[in-house]
Amino acid sequence: MNFPIDTPSAPAYRKRGAGVSMDTGTLGSRIRKERKALGLTLEKFAKLVGTSKAMLQRVETGAKSPSVALLAEIATVCRRRIDDFIHEEPAGYYKLDEARQKTLRLGDYEVRIIAPFGLISRDIVVNHFKAKAGALVKPHKENGHAWVYITRGSCVFEHEGVPHRLKKGDIIYYDARKPSTLKVLTSMESIRITARS
Repeated sequence: MNFPIDTPSAPAYRKRGAGVSMDTGTLGSRIRKERKALGLTLEKFAKLVGTSKAMLQRVETGAKSPSVALLAEIATVCRRRIDDFIHEEPAGYYKLDEARQKTLRLGDYEVRIIAPFGLISRDIVVNHFKAKAGALVKPHKENGHAWVYITRGSCVFEHEGVPHRLKKGDIIYYDARKPSTLKVLTSMESIRITARS
């Protein structure tokens, strides 16, 4: 994954085409250093991250650049921000191309992860929700609290058995550890920030 930055002269970065990106060998070395600091074998680390030992070995040796999702999981396991792996100085600029944003399509609705765990903070994820009229999100719980801004359409959001009618421009904040459901009334979109507890 190429992470553009705002200063082409920063150490450990090299020009590629029109942009500037981190050298995969440097990124891999930083990941290996963090893993060893945690006292984890490559096999144990791979299991915690949710990938294969071979994949992590290729990342650590610089043979393969990790996806944003993989780097976010690595950052989470290491209890670090993605910044800590790609910048020697505080972060300046990231571009996460649409093609690299993970999208979950679940029937009549989809959830696009626009800031995975580890990008902003190890405990925060931001997603864009888009649904057709009539879509139903079944009862579910999550580990944390959520803030949602309705950018288009309307729905009935039920939290702990209490229905709340929401429309464009409404904002809600709730304990996502409690059961909730969602019934979309008119095609809707929202931005959601979830902070893990």
